[in-house]
Amino acid sequence: MQTKLEKAYKRNIILDYFHMFFRNTNFTHGIWVAYLLIRGFNLIDVGLFEMIFHISSLTMEVPTGVIGDLYGRKTSRALGILTYFIYIAIMLLSMNYFLIIVGFIFCGISYTFESGSGDALVYDSLKEIGQEKNFMKVNGLREVIYQAATVLVLAITGLLLEGKHQLDYILTAVMFVIALITILLMKETHIPHEEEDLSFKERINNHFIKTWKVVTSNKRLTLLIVIGALLFAPVTSLFIFAQEYFIWQGFSERFMLWFLAGHSLFAAIGGLLASKVENKFGEKKLMYFLPIVLVICFFSTLIPIYGFIGFIIIGFIDSLFFVVIFDYINKLIPSETRASVLSFFGMCFSIVMILTFPIMGIIGKSFTILWSYIFISIIILIVVIVLLIILKNNHLEENQVTVDSKE
Repeated sequence: MQTKLEKAYKRNIILDYFHMFFRNTNFTHGIWVAYLLIRGFNLIDVGLFEMIFHISSLTMEVPTGVIGDLYGRKTSRALGILTYFIYIAIMLLSMNYFLIIVGFIFCGISYTFESGSGDALVYDSLKEIGQEKNFMKVNGLREVIYQAATVLVLAITGLLLEGKHQLDYILTAVMFVIALITILLMKETHIPHEEEDLSFKERINNHFIKTWKVVTSNKRLTLLIVIGALLFAPVTSLFIFAQEYFIWQGFSERFMLWFLAGHSLFAAIGGLLASKVENKFGEKKLMYFLPIVLVICFFSTLIPIYGFIGFIIIGFIDSLFFVVIFDYINKLIPSETRASVLSFFGMCFSIVMILTFPIMGIIGKSFTILWSYIFISIIILIVVIVLLIILKNNHLEENQVTVDSKE
């Protein structure tokens, strides 16, 4: 018979599914670039704002991960929602350039509070009841819910809210209130610590050192983090600039939103099938095959009129790869540093975004948005070539022993 504690941790998974839905029923998802352009900003400004977002993410990823590990993943996730409310308020009420930058700083901080602690709370909830082996399936379903929410908001935005951008932000705030309630209903997982008697500063410093050692001492973990950041960041850039790219190609805002919805729909399918695909083909084949397909899809987006097909397929590949890699990564992380190490992944992702996204904005402003897409396609080609060389010379070993913490 299940204990009360076991039921609480199982309920965490259900509550997280609801949280994923409401937090990602974000009506600003497909329109924030258009919203800024309508308000008088240009693509260089958009690139700068996105760069600010990722600089904020870069600098705050590990500190917020430390907060999640030391003071609770529930606390971290709730703070993420509260800081996002500040971003929404600024976007609704201000056109001041400086305040918009401040808004994107808070948006970046909001992302970091969630990025490590969200996965850590789910994984360790499963671990508490001895079901961590099911994380890939659970995370795949979380990805499906995330993408389904995205499809829903893009469809509603395209059909009912076209041009009503302020209403998009208001509805998003309502969804985040519900998301906050689901977090508050969760049960915090046990996070083992051996330094309860140390001061706040000493605990923070020691945790930074411990996290760094976990990341750098495991070659496989380091490589997985780098691979993920280098591949997922260009996909994100492609998605964000798709808002402008398809409008530049002559499609209406409604069609653009439908293309984004198609991307997310296929991403949901990718997340749903991730565990089955991984079980059938194994890690080594996926590490070689998926990046090659990703490159082909990137260059297919350059085809006039029909480029949206490659863009939609990218959603499938990206989501499948994301679920698989995060399962591999979590198996290598001890519980007491899980949020911080996952935040380290987010930091690497932000570094890549900072280096590529503003360049895409400058190219799009100076020439056309097509050249931005050509640029990011060449970047992903170079990354995959280097990746394949690394894998050939030092491929990842399948079924490597899981790193675990002493509890």
